[in-house]
Formats: sequence, C-alpha cells, structure tokens
Amino acid sequence: MVNRGTENEREQQAWVRILAADGIGLATARALVRGFGSACKVIAARREELVRVLRLGASAADAVHESIRCSNPAVESRWLRRRKGRLVPFGDTCYPSLMVACPDAPGLLRCRGSLPGRGVPCIAVVGSRRATSYGLRMAAMITAGLVEHGCWVVSGGARGIDAEVHRTALRLGGRTACVLGSGLAHPYPSEHRGLFDRIVEHEGCVLSQFTCRQKPRPGLFPRRNRVVSGMSHAVVVVEAARRSGALITARVAVEEHGRDAMVVPGAADSASSGGCHAAVQEGWAHLITSAADVIRLLEEDYSAARALNTVA
Repeated sequence: MVNRGTENEREQQAWVRILAADGIGLATARALVRGFGSACKVIAARREELVRVLRLGASAADAVHESIRCSNPAVESRWLRRRKGRLVPFGDTCYPSLMVACPDAPGLLRCRGSLPGRGVPCIAVVGSRRATSYGLRMAAMITAGLVEHGCWVVSGGARGIDAEVHRTALRLGGRTACVLGSGLAHPYPSEHRGLFDRIVEHEGCVLSQFTCRQKPRPGLFPRRNRVVSGMSHAVVVVEAARRSGALITARVAVEEHGRDAMVVPGAADSASSGGCHAAVQEGWAHLITSAADVIRLLEEDYSAARALNTVA
C-alpha cells in the first residue's frame, strides 16, 4: 500500500529543492514539473532527459542538472529554524497571497519571523537613503497612522526612510515586514542587524528571495524592490529623486502589479522630492499627505472594484 502522506512529503521536498536551485526561477520550475509529471521525477532526471523533454540545448541542460544536483535546501532550513525562520515555497499557505498573481513572484522565500496573514492590509513605505529631517518626520507620521489602522508596513531595511519606517512601527507596537536585497545570513546594511532582530522578536518578519548565504550586490536590489511591491496593496514614496530605487518600486507597483502608487510632496525646489513631484505631474501616482489619504484611496478603489463586479 502506498503511503500518500509520505509520497506527498517527498514531492513537496523535491519541489522545494528545485526552487532552491541556483538560477531556476518559478517559471522554469513549473516547466520542469509539467514536463516530467512530478517534482520527484525532475530530481531523478538525467541530462539527456532534460534535453528531450524540455528541448534544452546540451549546455543549458548541463546547467539545470548541475544546479538541481547541488541544491541542498535542508542546510538553509536548519539555519533558519535556529533563527525563528523557515523556507516558504510558492504554493505554501504562508506565501504572501498578494504576490501569487504577480508575474515575477519568487519561487522560494527565506523568512525569519511571521509573514502577514491572508487579508491583512500591507502598505509599502519607501524612500531616500539620504533622507532629510522633513522626510524622516513624514515617514514616521504616515507609518504611525497606518499602524493605527491595523496595517502591516513593508519596507526594504535600507538607511534613511526605510529604517525610520521599521523603527516607528516597532515603537508603536505595529507589525512590519522587511525585504532584504541579500541573504538573511548577510543582511544589508550590516549596522541594521539589531533592527532586523527586533522586527522578528516583535512578530514581524525579515525575508529574502535569495539564498541565506548570498552577499549583497547592486543587481539584487531591483529584484528586492519587486517583492516589496508585490506583497503590498499600495506603495507610498517619501522623498525620492528623479532617478531612485524607491520610485522604480512605485512604478513597478503601478505598471506590473496593478497597485496604487502614492507620493508625499516636498518643497518645490527640493531635488530629494523631484521624483515624487514628477510622478504626480506624469499622472501615475497620487499625492498624499497622511495615512488617512492612503486609507481613503484604497477604500475608493475597493468600492469601485466591488461596484464593477456587482454590475458584471
């Protein structure tokens, strides 16, 4: 008699191993499982079978085969368990529900702490690393209002606005999610290790799509920004120059994830708010000055969507 529980567990373990393999994203993992019929069969596949089933070239098949062979999520899992963490694969009940429909959803998250539950409002608040005193004050004020409304506040753990957002949420007893652009064993910036630990201790979460031992690299941060947007109902930008990562995060939210972008205005001649002003002038972001504005805009969108669904 086949033990279905054991069989399902093996299949789940094989799926996680594929997702943890270096260079294999969710789309490739799905194609592999679809082609072979199960994750366990993918793990057992030979190079020649990868060439035949997926019509890969010899070099591509070698790379996929070697990546899966070297994948060892058990090591990461043990490291995470010692730090109140776990692996969260796509399809897991704890995987951020908003991110499921995103075209660039990561196949596997490494998470310390507790992820937001389904239906919990999550708002990203991001901004300049070189924040002014005005920017820090506005970030704290908006975060405080969001916490009061029961929202999780999402940010990227960077210096400046991001750090102020996380600290304010913690100070007020709110929940915050920090998305890293490096592995959890190499958090960046390193001086925020204590902040990241406090987020976990206060029932928030610190997460990354990268392997735990991945060191920070400039090319990883745009991918981090997509997770910040993907797991949030809206993105609020507090201080951003015309060319900034925070503004790119907001643009991704609007153009690729179907979310609202909102920006806080600064002084008319402030270069540090130039990107925020341009976003409003170009028509793809709302101007807001308080958390109440954020909540109102989200409620208006929800009401409009509900009305359309009723008519349909």
